[in-house]
Amino acid sequence: MMDYHDIRLLLELPAVRLLRSPNAAMLLAFLQRAFKSQQRLSIPEGQLRELLQTFLDELRESDPSAFPQTTSQYLDAWCDETHGFLKKYYVDAQTEPVFELTSGAEKALLWLESLRESKFVGTESRLESIFDDLHEILNYASSDPDKRIEQLTAQSDAIRAEIDRIRVTGAVDTFTPVQIQERFGRVLATARELMGDFRQVEENFKRIAQEIAERHSRPGVTKGAIVGHMLDSHDALRQSAQGQSFYAFWELLLSPDKQAEFHEAVERAYDLEAIGDDLRGDRLLRHLISRLLREGEKVVQSHQRMSTSLRRVLDTISLQERRQILELIRDVQAAALATKDNPPSQEDFFEIEHFPSVFSAMRRELWRAKDSVVLKGGIELADGSIDLNDLQRFTNLPQIQLRKLRENVATCLNGNYSVTLEQVLDAFPPRHGVIEVLGYLILATQESRHFISEETQVIDLPGPRRGRWNVPRVLFSKG
Repeated sequence: MMDYHDIRLLLELPAVRLLRSPNAAMLLAFLQRAFKSQQRLSIPEGQLRELLQTFLDELRESDPSAFPQTTSQYLDAWCDETHGFLKKYYVDAQTEPVFELTSGAEKALLWLESLRESKFVGTESRLESIFDDLHEILNYASSDPDKRIEQLTAQSDAIRAEIDRIRVTGAVDTFTPVQIQERFGRVLATARELMGDFRQVEENFKRIAQEIAERHSRPGVTKGAIVGHMLDSHDALRQSAQGQSFYAFWELLLSPDKQAEFHEAVERAYDLEAIGDDLRGDRLLRHLISRLLREGEKVVQSHQRMSTSLRRVLDTISLQERRQILELIRDVQAAALATKDNPPSQEDFFEIEHFPSVFSAMRRELWRAKDSVVLKGGIELADGSIDLNDLQRFTNLPQIQLRKLRENVATCLNGNYSVTLEQVLDAFPPRHGVIEVLGYLILATQESRHFISEETQVIDLPGPRRGRWNVPRVLFSKG
């Protein structure tokens, strides 16, 4: 239960600050047009400035004195720590930054979307969903084999009874148009919430990296403390509800079978006559896989940046420790030089209780050649030259035409929003073996709309150059 202090803290969150902003209507309308309406995850700075300038010019037609600041001032303010409505960062080696929505902006837009007056309020499907979830919780919460068998037997009897009824009567229970509309709208709402959830996971990873940097700045910090904090935080994030959801999503999303099943279900749903024009015009589900892949890749990249930050911190600490050791050695040398002319009279003027064992490369034995070497076969002498036959082998290497491979991918994408590398190879079997597969990998790296995973898969190449090759998972998409 929330009290007064909890609510005060919640009112300081970026999503609430955005809604309380004096320019909230202008800001939210622009973010909706620039990002959500066009299904964009990120926008380059130059393009976003042009979109904002056009948007402001439209608003100033009715009130020339409205919104007096420049586009640069607005964008800089929306990205600072006080507001936190947009995130500005650089991608790889590009010189132009890109902007994307923060989790606070996502939540504010979702909340406004929920306030829109609907033609009807869907309650039947939500109540049924609650019943289904409660039954699923109860069914899978018990580890008693007898109860599970009893549940499965009851489900099996109900399915057989329905099959027998259909065979006798020929009547099939179907959803009404209202029920279909209601459930399809709930699917779209869940998909929008899913996008915001993974944006929050990305920010959680970044917060862990920031905590590592803050711990590094404290005096007396050790390597073990930093590594322990990183591992504990990472495990805690993986075991959290949001972390488990992300890693389960990532594994599920990279499955070609699940992707094909999802796209087929989406296309069949959009073709239903009961779907209204307002819901049919929302293309979110058709772009969901590629958008989630990009969002998930950002989370993975945040994790990699966290590991890089950790290595940098550890390298810095190692350098500091080496410097401290050098300073101690200099102090010992200075003390020894000061007492050189007047050494201590007693022989045991200092003791070392546990003298450390010293091991260095010089303690190893030198390598010695064996007295005799046994060879199988004759001895061949290499002259370092390349004969005509070797050169002829180079000229016979196949020439890969990326234009043709790009046409193959486009052909596969005609009836699908996204296809995997394996599906492209099934439609267009490679004639030149793994070199042609390498050409497809080059195409995937040339355009950001395609996705290459760090995970690999084994593919079987047909034809005269057949073989089994381990290659990265690739997903080609329309955009």
